[in-house]
Amino acid sequence: MKKIFAEIGFGNDTFLSTEFEESDNEYRIPKFIKPEKIKAYYFRFWIFKKVFILSTNNGFEITKKNRNNMILYQFYD
Repeated sequence: MKKIFAEIGFGNDTFLSTEFEESDNEYRIPKFIKPEKIKAYYFRFWIFKKVFILSTNNGFEITKKNRNNMILYQFYD
């Protein structure tokens, strides 16, 4: 199933971008494309390798990542 992530935030090459995921392939384009139907919203905030996630689907989570980023907002279809 193809997933589309419209992203707003710091940590990527551009402030506005759209990421496409399908099977094991993933690519990003440097412009914002709003999905036709939004299934969920979530907010991710990085502090070094810890990621704090607030999601309409899963509530609040704390995870660890291998890379450092600052802020990333995402909603997906």
